[in-house]
Amino acid sequence: MGKANETKANVLTYTKKELAGFLTGLAGQNIIYNIIATGLAFYFQSVIFLPAIACSLIFALARVWDAVNDPMMGTIVDKTRTKWGKCKPYLLFVPAVIMITTILPFINSMYAEPNQYHEVAFVEDPSAYTAFADSDLVKALDYENDDKTVTKYLFVPVGGTWELQKDAEGKTLMDENGNIIKTEVMIYTAEDKAPVTDKALAETVLQEFQSEIGFEKKTGARAGLIIFWAAFSYILWGMTYTIGDIPLWGVTSLMTEDQNDRAKALTLARAVANVGMIGTLFTMIAPAFQGMWKARGMDEAHSLRAAYITLAVVMTVFASVLFQVAGFAVKERVAPQNEKTYTIKENFKIMFGNKPFRQILISGILRSPIQLLGIVAMTLVMYYFFNNDIGATLFVDGALNVSLVIKVAILMVGLLGGMIVFPLFVPNLIKKFEKKSLYNFFTLIGAVPFALIFIFFLVSGGNVLTWGWMIVMAVLFFMAGSAMGSLNVLQSVMIADCVDYEEYTNGIRPDGVFFSGQSFITKLSAGIASLISGAVYMIVGFSDKNVALLNNALVNGADFITYNGGKFAAAMFFLISVPPAVGMVLAAIPTLKYALTDKEHTRILDELNEKRAANQDNG
Repeated sequence: MGKANETKANVLTYTKKELAGFLTGLAGQNIIYNIIATGLAFYFQSVIFLPAIACSLIFALARVWDAVNDPMMGTIVDKTRTKWGKCKPYLLFVPAVIMITTILPFINSMYAEPNQYHEVAFVEDPSAYTAFADSDLVKALDYENDDKTVTKYLFVPVGGTWELQKDAEGKTLMDENGNIIKTEVMIYTAEDKAPVTDKALAETVLQEFQSEIGFEKKTGARAGLIIFWAAFSYILWGMTYTIGDIPLWGVTSLMTEDQNDRAKALTLARAVANVGMIGTLFTMIAPAFQGMWKARGMDEAHSLRAAYITLAVVMTVFASVLFQVAGFAVKERVAPQNEKTYTIKENFKIMFGNKPFRQILISGILRSPIQLLGIVAMTLVMYYFFNNDIGATLFVDGALNVSLVIKVAILMVGLLGGMIVFPLFVPNLIKKFEKKSLYNFFTLIGAVPFALIFIFFLVSGGNVLTWGWMIVMAVLFFMAGSAMGSLNVLQSVMIADCVDYEEYTNGIRPDGVFFSGQSFITKLSAGIASLISGAVYMIVGFSDKNVALLNNALVNGADFITYNGGKFAAAMFFLISVPPAVGMVLAAIPTLKYALTDKEHTRILDELNEKRAANQDNG
């Protein structure tokens, strides 16, 4: 601890270089988090078509386990004693492991396989159908009539197989325009085996056939294996991510003894964490890689899957390199005064025995539904604003759709401006107002814009893409984002205060365990939010095969805003509005009588710094 690192009154703190390295690593770590937090949910449900209830349970159970696992990891961190400190060793060696486990969940098979490439073969001679009448290849299209199932039409592939044509290398054959050569299908009536020769009727019947049979779900062991791998790989990612996440946030209370410098570091950390939201663009960027796989003969669905895997590798490697910088840059300058370590059970008692920390913990859990904004956001953007086809929506007849670009930009600037820019003012607000008062203010006032999002969606008739409504939504998202971002900063600063409180009260400094509580809040909240989204999606039918059929319909000219009577769009706006509003109101209850005032914390920290200085002089 050299004199170059000392500030006023010999208080030890970080250098600008160390802070920059820490923030760089934090940016990389949060890019990784957002790739998984937003991109993986969309990938599971809209690319490989896992059932909504399976997705919900996977994310919920994994997050609940992570929430329990976090304090365990916090205990391990607090037991760690090395020449580098107790957090830095993990930051040196874990990023490479997280890089691998981030890619693994995307390496999975499709739960529903596409088979929608058919076209009608018109044959005038009815006898041409006779040879196929008893074939095992025959597929039927059934209708419900007076509670009875009636078969009206039968379908047979002309080439004797439902499989797409392949060349010698196994690639799907394509025509000179790069389009997949479709399977010709004969259609005839089930009653008298007469060919359907009316072109309009045949095309209509074929479209119904593809909607019913165009995507076939895996069954049995194959389906189970796909779901198992999704769950296993995601849980593995969560466990390894925790090993890096807790030390990364925990080291902030070890980098400086000065509470203003700590508040500055945590505020910048939260701002940079929000900058890491560029990871949410993963879902929007991935389709750009689809063309390279289509050129290799892949169909629409499988090429999209390959595109997501490709981008997952590229972005994760880049983010992991940034993450690694923190391990090399940070230095731990605050040494624990008590070398005693505690068991997991004892640490749980310490966590819940610390009243202010317990209040923050309960408040954060009650605020769980705000996580829906992250879970649903990319699905909403991709479908509602881009009709699940960014290229076709942004470029109409070869010209850029400037109007849509500006509208979406206004919305994103509103949300990100609120989450990233506004929280930068929190340190100044902390100097003027009590932290408890600020926390409760942002919690309660933040409920208002969240609630208004769904109300105004309904008032607009389900279409907020007009200029007026987009500006209104941008303002609401800015207000909601400002509240969320400010609460994130305040939560981190208040947890750091709780660490000081624990050291003053009981003579121990549980940085790892207490900052694992922050991770505990985030992950348990995401699990609860996943259950809520899964339940709502199941109710409206936004799941597995229905999502595949929706994608087909959008390709064929349907509009997501009006598709299925607008139920899917309404469900998504409901999820990012009503549950978060309720959660914000509930979250203020535990902290209305917060146990640690700013005046008391200042007194505690002054005494702790005096003790540290005295110990250092005596040493």
